Amino acid sequence: MNLDQPTTDLSWWVVQTKPQGEALAIEHLHEQNFTTYCPMYQKESVRGRQVKVTTTPLFARYVFVLADQTAQQTVHTIRSTRGVSQLIKVGEQPTLVKASIIAEIKALETEHLNQTEHYFKANDEVLITSGLYQGLEAIYQMDNGLERAVVMLNLLQRDTQLTLNKTQLKKSSSSAL
Repeated sequence: MNLDQPTTDLSWWVVQTKPQGEALAIEHLHEQNFTTYCPMYQKESVRGRQVKVTTTPLFARYVFVLADQTAQQTVHTIRSTRGVSQLIKVGEQPTLVKASIIAEIKALETEHLNQTEHYFKANDEVLITSGLYQGLEAIYQMDNGLERAVVMLNLLQRDTQLTLNKTQLKKSSSSAL
């Protein structure tokens, strides 16, 4: 991702990558002197017994390529670049995205740079999968650090707050919609 490129009035093309191939496509497009941009965000995921925060493309399988003079002269090489599935076109012409839209996306990305999209959200229904309260449903309240969460559990007609490891929770099928 090139955030330090000078702002221009040039448009950008949209390139569809192979599944999870954004980094490979960017690397090989850079080797061919294309200027690329792939907006990213922080995303939390719970896998097995681990909570991870990963940097993920905002638009999965899509990368923007600056439509400068060099790119226009070598547009035919984009499709055969490793990691690239296709250059998105309307008819025979590459789809253009205005520079102003890319600038807005970059500004939003910079503004939200250190924010993370959390796996569990407030008021999600969750199922406790292990421990003393295994099998009970609760309402997710908030994070309590990276790996712990506060949930609201209804025990004996009383709401009780409980702090659990996030790996002990799974989204209830009714809240996963």
